[in-house]
Amino acid sequence: MLLRILTALVLIPLVLLLVFQANSRVLLAALGLLGTLCLYEYFALVRLMGLRPQPWLGYPAFWALLLLLEADRLPAPALSAAAVAASLLAALWPRGSMKERAVGMMATFFGFAYLAFTLHTAVGVRFGFGGTRGLQWTVLLLAVVWSGDTAAMLGGKAFGRTPFSPQISPKKTNEGAAAGLLGGVLAALALQKLFFDDLPLVHVLTAAVLVDVSGQLGDLAESLLKRAAGAKDSSNLVPGHGGVLDRVDSLLFAFPALYIYLHFLYAP
Repeated sequence: MLLRILTALVLIPLVLLLVFQANSRVLLAALGLLGTLCLYEYFALVRLMGLRPQPWLGYPAFWALLLLLEADRLPAPALSAAAVAASLLAALWPRGSMKERAVGMMATFFGFAYLAFTLHTAVGVRFGFGGTRGLQWTVLLLAVVWSGDTAAMLGGKAFGRTPFSPQISPKKTNEGAAAGLLGGVLAALALQKLFFDDLPLVHVLTAAVLVDVSGQLGDLAESLLKRAAGAKDSSNLVPGHGGVLDRVDSLLFAFPALYIYLHFLYAP
């Protein structure tokens, strides 16, 4: 637990420094490096499942998709179609049975698309709604996810009785999930009252619920991959926390959810 706390005390200021100071290009580069580490861990999990991914395609495709999304030169449907076509073509020549090629292609495509599309929405939240507003919403999202994770862990240990999803994540409980939701909403409420009172309270609270629920689902989704691979953590790259993918799994669902909410329902 001490190592986990010490690591968090180092990483949280670094993340906040990036959010406050980085321009869109620097943030995109940081997200690209983060996604590359996540993809490395993802491919390791895929291999533990007995599959043969194609990293030689996955890494370049991830970066190409991330950069093309930022350049906004092609619509998302065209990028998706190109990614699908590239994955299918790449499966035509590797060694192995037809089944190994096809399943490896599917695993590779899912990995780079999963990370590129979800991570890029972090740039959209931070810079797509104005510099000040984007900063406020990004900080709110991080506060909700981090506070929710901590409250869920503490609440689950203290009050957890009813399994939330016993096959996928045996340690998660309904009580822990409820504590996480409450902790995330309270964190958002405190930030709105103390620092971001120009943000409408109804939007802050609604977004907080959406972000926390999405984050918990993202965590559960990554747990599915780990259980399928028979692994406790995605790696040991982050002391006390497991892998990089373990640390960002909630954000991979939270950022797209908040971006969609802000885009369609919030009028700054």
